[in-house]
Order: sequence, then structure tokens, then C-alpha cells
Amino acid sequence: MVVKMMKWRPWPPLVTRKYEVKLSVKKLEGWDLVREGVPEKDRLTVEIRWKGPKATLGSLRRSVKRNFTKEAVGESDVVSWEDEEFQSLCSLTSYKDSLFYPWEITFSVFTNVSFNQYPKI
Repeated sequence: MVVKMMKWRPWPPLVTRKYEVKLSVKKLEGWDLVREGVPEKDRLTVEIRWKGPKATLGSLRRSVKRNFTKEAVGESDVVSWEDEEFQSLCSLTSYKDSLFYPWEITFSVFTNVSFNQYPKI
């Protein structure tokens, strides 16, 4: 007599949906109220970080993607960028009926930064 054993998971498989996200950086207002009236103009750059969900069984790191805008000069408390659009493929994993693990999108503003001074490893 032959018996075939089936392995059943104690939980249902995770459902993953992939979305292509487009993010546009247009302008930044009210960025430096302390330096009003100073003749020196600052060059600003925005860093965008895309952080995915934490890996469950693999490494403990998140997948992180970074984008930088071009340097723009601040004029009268407003900094504007022309064609700054970034794309990222975000895979959202659901852990309940209609709930997904979060993605974090953070913005950091840098002034007068030169990113070429350190060699890439």
C-alpha cells in the first residue's frame, strides 16, 4: 500500500503586487527663513530614499534605493527643479486581507554638497 503525503503550509502564501511609482520633485518653498537677506545663494540637492519592507528570513537589511536631484539655486525662499522625475518598482507584500507591509520614502535636503569627493567602493 502506497500513501502519498502532502505538505500543507500552516499559513497561506503571501500575495505580492508590483507597482511602478513615479515621483516628481517640482519646488521647495520656505526652506531657510534664518538666512533671509544674505547675498550668498545656496545650491540645494534633494536625496530621495526608497526603503522596502524588511526581509523575513534572509538578511536583516532592507532594500534601499537612492536618487538625487540636480543642484538648484535658491531664489527668494523658493527653489525649483525643472524635470526631476524618479521611478521605482515597488513590490507590496500583503500579510492580511487588504493590508500591505509599508514602504518608506524619505526626503533629505542638502546645501552646497559635492558628492564626487569620495570614491565609490
